[in-house]
Amino acid sequence: MKWFVMVFFLSYNTDGTRDTFVFTTPTYDDEATCRATLIDREEIAKYVMALIDAYDGLIPGPVEMVNCIDQKQFDQLMEMKGQQEGKHDT
Repeated sequence: MKWFVMVFFLSYNTDGTRDTFVFTTPTYDDEATCRATLIDREEIAKYVMALIDAYDGLIPGPVEMVNCIDQKQFDQLMEMKGQQEGKHDT
């Protein structure tokens, strides 16, 4: 199963949803490896630079929490996002 790093920002959208970001690369083969990157200074620096790049230098707010999620949770998030955007699988 794949594991992903997910960032929770301390900010909310006007519709009440929370600002979040999921790194789809890199992915990890297990939770322990994913979690180890969350406390490694070099990996943290890579995540920060990737966030700055993804948000064109202006992230949506302070980072509140960073965690690892598995493929199943990621798929559920993508399904919810698709529903919010009016997209439905056929």
